[in-house]
Amino acid sequence: MARLFSMAGRPLAPASLERVVESLPAALLLVDANGKILGASGALGQIGGRRSSQLVGSNLLEYVDDADRSVVVELLRVTAGSAEDEIVGPARVSYLDVDGPRRSTEAWGINRTRDPGIKGILVLLLPESAYDRFDEILMNVVAGAPLEQTFGTLVQVLRFPPSRVEGFVLMPGGDDRTLSRVPELAEVPGPPTAGPWDEVWETTLPHVHRRRAELPDPVREAAARVGFESVTCYPVRRGVDGRASAALVVWSRVPEPPPLDVQLAIDRAIAIAALAISHASVQEGLKDAALRDPLTGLGNRRSFFEALEAEVDAGHQPAVLYIDLDGFKAVNDSLGHLAGDAVLRVAARRLVSVMRPTDELARIGGDEFAVLCSGKVSRTQVAAIAKRIVEQLNHPISVAEGQTVESGASVGIAVDLPPRTPADAIIGHADRALYRAKALGRGRWSFAEVEQQP
Repeated sequence: MARLFSMAGRPLAPASLERVVESLPAALLLVDANGKILGASGALGQIGGRRSSQLVGSNLLEYVDDADRSVVVELLRVTAGSAEDEIVGPARVSYLDVDGPRRSTEAWGINRTRDPGIKGILVLLLPESAYDRFDEILMNVVAGAPLEQTFGTLVQVLRFPPSRVEGFVLMPGGDDRTLSRVPELAEVPGPPTAGPWDEVWETTLPHVHRRRAELPDPVREAAARVGFESVTCYPVRRGVDGRASAALVVWSRVPEPPPLDVQLAIDRAIAIAALAISHASVQEGLKDAALRDPLTGLGNRRSFFEALEAEVDAGHQPAVLYIDLDGFKAVNDSLGHLAGDAVLRVAARRLVSVMRPTDELARIGGDEFAVLCSGKVSRTQVAAIAKRIVEQLNHPISVAEGQTVESGASVGIAVDLPPRTPADAIIGHADRALYRAKALGRGRWSFAEVEQQP
């Protein structure tokens, strides 16, 4: 083993070699082909937390997570069959820390079985670093992991070398007046206390506070209680508009801004956070587009049925109003589809204006719309909605400069059906009531069970 280390052409003395190995940020194990540990040195405390005296004589496989034991067995097999001094690896291996947590390491093998002074396999174990986990987080982002999960994992990963910092990600609420923290760590100073994180939202540069003394009194006192010396707030920007979509707040137990190696890891985390925000926005847009009618902006048939089925599954007795525009085919035939599209857009706006906040309005297809009244509603309530619909759509609609068309609507209502009535059956009742209303002269509504005039 001494041949691996030399200075000015001379091998290091055994004592000097031992000091060199102990100073490395890695653990070095000497094992036989079956994994029995013959010697252990280096930064054992950083990898597993066990002393050399605890490891020697035991088997390396005892400390490896069950799912990764076959990986270690294969690493030892390949290394034992490799050429002298050939380096094999790395293999990503999970192991159990002496305190119980599951951690990861990179394992490398070096064949020294034919060296009479060693007669074994050297296994180099590198402590888990933030970079070991970044690729895993990226894969989870692509797979659609929630933003809260991604941000929580990024903060956890920044506790590993080289960064070894604490912090959280801030996300604005839907009203842009509230902030949520991921993760919620009571011991880490942050909102709702006022602090440097309040200044990061309209800037492209991080806010650096090199000394705890620079901070407002409440934040400084909270930081002192847990031993934090400095804090930096980084904007996380989506795209190039310069506005922060989130913020990464990083606390350090040493003064001054992060050194270069730490800053590089933080920069990687910020880039992943920005990518996660962009990916989530795209996915949300795709999901919304799949449930939205592109012409009117209302929900589409799919979104309506999903909402109706959710009401049915919850055991509620929802009411459905099925709406058909009177005379719409004549508009398309005489004035063209552009005029027809204008009628549909105006009709949609008028329908929105008479809906209750809890009603679900959708364009089912063509000139047909539907309203879902969730929960249990009375005939009187749905009749009032139907009346407003007929009145609103009875006014002429402008389709071009100086040109209007006469419109109107008929409404079929399904209400007071037994709980758990299937969604398609509810729609069927409302549809038949609609055709009954049209048969009676249009511009009116009809209940599925009892006809009623406006």
